[in-house]
Amino acid sequence: MQNPEFRLRHLLVPFYIPGFLWAAGAGAILPVLPLYIRALGADLPLTGIVMSMFALGALTGNVPASIVIARFGKRRTMIGAISAEVALAAAAAVVVHPYQLIPLLFALGAVHTLFFVARLAYFRELVPQQNRGRALSLLGGEMRMGSSIGPVLGGFAADTLGLRTAFVLLGLFSLLVLFFGIAFLPEESPESRARPRSSDEKTLRLMFTLLADKRYVFATVGFVVLALKLIREARKIIFPLWGNLIGMSSSAIGLLFGVAHLVELALFYPAGTIMDRWGRKKTAVPCLLLFSLGFILLPVARTPALFMLVAILVSIGNGIGAGINMTLSTDFAPQERTVEFLALWRTITDLGGAASPMIIGFVSATVSVAAAAPLVGLVGFAGAGMMITAVGETLHRRSDSFEP
Repeated sequence: MQNPEFRLRHLLVPFYIPGFLWAAGAGAILPVLPLYIRALGADLPLTGIVMSMFALGALTGNVPASIVIARFGKRRTMIGAISAEVALAAAAAVVVHPYQLIPLLFALGAVHTLFFVARLAYFRELVPQQNRGRALSLLGGEMRMGSSIGPVLGGFAADTLGLRTAFVLLGLFSLLVLFFGIAFLPEESPESRARPRSSDEKTLRLMFTLLADKRYVFATVGFVVLALKLIREARKIIFPLWGNLIGMSSSAIGLLFGVAHLVELALFYPAGTIMDRWGRKKTAVPCLLLFSLGFILLPVARTPALFMLVAILVSIGNGIGAGINMTLSTDFAPQERTVEFLALWRTITDLGGAASPMIIGFVSATVSVAAAAPLVGLVGFAGAGMMITAVGETLHRRSDSFEP
């Protein structure tokens, strides 16, 4: 049940601080992971395969996540997921062969999904709809800050103490998150506790029924969030490649991304305020339009100065859209089938993230990076068009009322 006396500060200790730590721990292994895999003796193709296991685990973990949460509840699921992450991080720190990392990274991706879906279901239960934009944009901002600090700490630990220590750092951050979870995660509402736990078979049937019942939502809003996820992932690939093509050094590209990231961090709370005062579409549409415009303009940014302007334009778009995916997902989630809906929603967004590298790689290999960028921009414009024409405003409306 939503609390009429809700305040954002109520989320600080149980969710925001652990969210920052959780993102920092995951970020700690990012710059080190390919080096660690290579140091264990993997060639380049095997390194790529091992690297893909985390994303594959995250994608395939969505449906099982709904089953686990339906059986054990949100609180126990989150505590169990982060406990598993501690154990998996410890195991990854002591492997001696790259093949041993394959199941470990796959499992890490799956428990990350489990933790994420359970936490988002908590926000759906605890946060009133008129506060949800700010609540989730703040969560997105905390995670972005953690994702910024984590790689710095992981790289420093790897340089000073060895590559394995990045996973040790992940384990330590996860232990801190586990402490906060055990000590401060709220108990589930009486209604949630009283609701009978579904069997695995019943949960799967519910998901198929939900997919059919909400087919308009998944076809329209689902396309919007898939497009957003695709262009967000595309930026991580295309922009560094473009910087290299125009002659920028790795350090200059890193500095550029640091500046762009600061722009995003400055915008995440205003984005949530806009969502809660004027509506979700007022951030989703500008986010997609600015993002897409940046990709369209990228091929003409052939100097570092122009490239920086385009990168900042894209960062403004991404900053405006902080938390929009999570906010829309909780707005549309039916109260009685929240977890199942969120698992399906996350599957759609993960498909966008998984498709992005393949599309960019194919277009770049057959044509050029300069051709791949406008293609991504067109996908973003299509998402903005869908949001404008086919998606109703969700602020102050019930989740079950969004049918045509």
